[in-house]
Amino acid sequence: MSASTFPTDETTFSIGDLARELGVTTRTIRFYEERGLLRPARSRGRQRVYTRRDRGHLKLILRHRDAGFTLEEMKELLALYDDQPGPEGTRRQLERFRAIAEARLTAVDERIATLRALRRQLKSRLSYADQALRKTGRANGAGT
Repeated sequence: MSASTFPTDETTFSIGDLARELGVTTRTIRFYEERGLLRPARSRGRQRVYTRRDRGHLKLILRHRDAGFTLEEMKELLALYDDQPGPEGTRRQLERFRAIAEARLTAVDERIATLRALRRQLKSRLSYADQALRKTGRANGAGT
């Protein structure tokens, strides 16, 4: 597909087209295919042929990957839409996405709180070490 062509429902893409457009390697695309998240058709020459739907799935996969979703979570979200395409599938997918994202956000907030507590502990221990070093420095300096 050329860059100036507007994709239609019948437009197909090669693995190289998608890789270039989305800034990923062909290996990345094959990885998601191997894990069952993408199911491209094959040409008579056995080359992968991706549809607009596959392209949309890959975009969704990449966005969710960047947000820390697991492969299983992504597969579940894609299946919710694929099982019932259209507004109802979109609604179900978005509801499940929200539930997963909210749980992930809670986990991130908990991790941030844990890291802040760890930071306070480390700063406290550094302060203790600095005080001990100053005392040791005075004691060592007084004896010479």
